[in-house]
Amino acid sequence: MISREEFWRLVRFGFVGGGATLVDLGTSIALFHTWPTISEHLVTTLAFAIAFWFSFFGHRYITFQKQGAVGKFLLVALGSLAVRNLILSGLLLAGFAGLLPVVIASLAVTVLTYLLSRVWVFA
Repeated sequence: MISREEFWRLVRFGFVGGGATLVDLGTSIALFHTWPTISEHLVTTLAFAIAFWFSFFGHRYITFQKQGAVGKFLLVALGSLAVRNLILSGLLLAGFAGLLPVVIASLAVTVLTYLLSRVWVFA
């Protein structure tokens, strides 16, 4: 059973992560809309770069309410991006295309990001 404090931290993480995901997906949609021939890997990388700062400051001031280390968070985020791109590559090889594999890959790394942020970045 998780503590009350951890429960609310998870709720805050969900809100900040949800906001970062909306920034990420909104950027992805905008890129696909304005540049229809763009590769899914370029979309996910550009969207990541924009959502990174939203996520870091949201987790710093809202989720964990601790200073945190931007360098460590960058390493976690880059690791998550690498895993996300591996998942994306697998989905593309399986025949998926467009926004759907980007969404699936983005959501799949959420737990990894929380755990590493909780125990390492904002400890």
